[in-house]
Amino acid sequence: MPEDEDPNDPRPRGGERPVLKDGDLSDPDIPMARDGVILTGEPEAPRDGTDATAIDTRPREDAVLFENPVSVTDPFLYRIEDTDPISDRRPQRLFRFEPYDPVGIKMGSFIFFPEVEVSGDYTSNLFYSPVARSDVALDIRPSARFVSNWTTHALEFSARGVSTFYNEFSTENDKAYTIEARGRLDISKRTNVQVALSHDVAQESRTFINARTDGTRPDVTTDRIAATFNHRFNRLSLQLRGSISDYAYGPATTGGVTISNAALDYTAYEQAVRASWEFKPNLSGFGEVAINQREYNQLDETGLNRSSLGERYRVGLAFGSTGEILRGEIAGGYGVQHASHGGLPDAGGYIIDANATLRASAMTSFLFSARSDFIESQITGVSFVRSQLVGLEARQTFQRNLIGTAGIAYTNSDYVGSSVSEQDLRETLGLEYYLNRETMLFTRYTHVDFTSGFAGAGYSSDAIRVGMRLRE
Repeated sequence: MPEDEDPNDPRPRGGERPVLKDGDLSDPDIPMARDGVILTGEPEAPRDGTDATAIDTRPREDAVLFENPVSVTDPFLYRIEDTDPISDRRPQRLFRFEPYDPVGIKMGSFIFFPEVEVSGDYTSNLFYSPVARSDVALDIRPSARFVSNWTTHALEFSARGVSTFYNEFSTENDKAYTIEARGRLDISKRTNVQVALSHDVAQESRTFINARTDGTRPDVTTDRIAATFNHRFNRLSLQLRGSISDYAYGPATTGGVTISNAALDYTAYEQAVRASWEFKPNLSGFGEVAINQREYNQLDETGLNRSSLGERYRVGLAFGSTGEILRGEIAGGYGVQHASHGGLPDAGGYIIDANATLRASAMTSFLFSARSDFIESQITGVSFVRSQLVGLEARQTFQRNLIGTAGIAYTNSDYVGSSVSEQDLRETLGLEYYLNRETMLFTRYTHVDFTSGFAGAGYSSDAIRVGMRLRE
């Protein structure tokens, strides 16, 4: 023992670790925990004369189960996710297990992940109408991510695009892109601020509730900023978040007449507070209250103000972001949207939101999705469309390089102020074959059955995609 070391000093000596307190993820030597691992072993006794309350006597394997720090070396952990928990990418990451992970291109303290997907598409009912018209197309989808690999803070830039070229109906061509930036500032070990900025340009889908079924499709430009403040006390965590989204609709042409669509432009504001209690490292319960304000820039074609105020109340369970068996969250509650115009009825009802993956085995995974919303309608006498989507997708490895997928999704839409409702049922089948780490071949089949209370609005559709994905 060194001469200057006091045997009665309660502080940890060389080779000993200090006690880790709740919420302290500062021990860099503890590896990432995995769900379902059960470790045994007797704790190490402190040396004689050492204060036992100042020494962490647990084996490192035991400490893993309680501290469970997030790895900072894997950029695919997506550590900038709290700006909108229901759209967290980490459950999708666990669901889409693959035989090879892209390694990217290291550029200083960043990693660059380029990717491009090229496919040939066939659609039996391109306009999603009772009178089916088919077409084939070339589809190109480039994307890129530029991700930091820092021990503290995080930064990510991404861009993706879609270019579709139909053989006969050029009005259905897609020329869309999204540019996004995300950042996380670590104020302390228990406190951070996250920000996301995005700019998106896309063409309105023919399946959208207020979309026209003929003529050209308007461009929809969406600019969004979202910010989140997170603080962990120990088992209790508090989250405050808010966002501003601006939606601008471009003109469209129908029968030689140009329609401005300016009455569809609106700005949406959302504020939310969430309190979470950690039962164990990979399981938390939470309650959330959110409000929103949707402000339309103009009156609609009938002279009504379609602006509204909304409230959402949710309780649910969140599964750890680093869990190897479960990730994501499931929540239920009640929502209401109040129409600003007194002549339009309010919309309310139970809501279900989910984004959760179950990794049942090393070869099988399931993804459960649910979305609830109240969408402003432009139909005379109808204030909102209450929409509820529920979906389940399965992924199965047949061989190391061959993976199959199957999914089913059901959407019910009720028109508030009318007795009309619509149902959308779609089934998907897919197959992926990985030639190597950089190249994957795929095919995907989708069948849609759509029923509607509006006369002559039902249809069915089949779509097939066959293509290749290249990435680094």
